[in-house]
Order: sequence, then structure tokens, then C-alpha cells
Amino acid sequence: MEFMTGSDAVHHTANQWNSTAALLAATPAPVGREAMWVQALAFLKVGHHDGAHLVASVLVVDAGGLVLLARHRRYRQWGPLGGHLDPNDAGLCAAAARELFEEAGLVPNVYPTPIDVRLSSYPCRTVAEPVLHLDVQFVASTTASAPTLVAGDELTRLQWCGAPDLTSLSSAAAELVGRARSAATWRC
Repeated sequence: MEFMTGSDAVHHTANQWNSTAALLAATPAPVGREAMWVQALAFLKVGHHDGAHLVASVLVVDAGGLVLLARHRRYRQWGPLGGHLDPNDAGLCAAAARELFEEAGLVPNVYPTPIDVRLSSYPCRTVAEPVLHLDVQFVASTTASAPTLVAGDELTRLQWCGAPDLTSLSSAAAELVGRARSAATWRC
């Protein structure tokens, strides 16, 4: 698989890959996600990341337990906010915070311990064919009341969701929301 040429090409630094490996190795896998954690660590240990993309995603939980979800234009699904690490991102948590600000105008508290990891192959804005993505997922909290949000270029909608709204999510998204709510509760 080849990268697109020009400014849309994604290049991650060796330090970003190494710090991701160290973070995942130091973080216990969430219950039920152990196999995915092992798979991600094995991928990182091999060290051949040519063409792979590193992604930081984040779910925001507000003081009332509402969860911020984004409807993604390309994938037409609800999920967390986030995106590829930029070369100048110090690490995953910093990238998650940057993405939250860029996509939703929020500056919440992003917890530095990941709540999940996904290793999957799919096309994205930087390549025409599916490419391997390592998506490390975080939770963030905000004590402010839920602001009115306006979607950007990559998103068609942003929505604060409560329990009744979550029934229309895919099972993977609903499980991630559950992990985010649990993590936000015990970290506050």
C-alpha cells in the first residue's frame, strides 16, 4: 500500500510507535479485551510499521453521564472523536486532546490511560486502499454542561447521548461507551 503524496501523507515517528508500545505494555487490558491487547502489543513488538497508521480516539463523558459521539462522514457510523497522530504530537494523549479541540472545540481532561485498543484495516483520507490502523482509545471528562456542538469537515454530526440514545449503536460502539462511562466514574 502506498501513501498519497503531498500534505495528506501520514508519517509517524519511531518515538510515537515506541511510546505507544510502552503505554500499552504498562496498562492492563480491559476485561474482555485481552486478546486485542495482546495482538496490538505483538504488532508493536515486531516493529515493522511501514504504511500503518497510529490513531488516538477519545470519548468525552460530561458531569451528568452524557457521552459525546461523532457521526463520521466517511464511515456513516457513530463513534468516538479522534484521528491520526501528527508528527509533532508528543504522544497519544496529546493527540486525543488536539483532536477533541479541532473536531469539537472542547478542552476536557483526557485521562492518560487507554480504555481500549483496536487493530483493524480500513481506507482513510490518506490512502485509497485499506491500511492497517492501530487505534488507541481514551476517555475524557468535562464538568461543564454539554455545549451545543457543530460538526466539522470529517463529521456530519456531534451529539451528547444518554442511555436511551445508545440502543441504535453498533455493539462495538455501545461496549466502548460502557467502558468510557465506567472509566470516567472511577477516575473522578
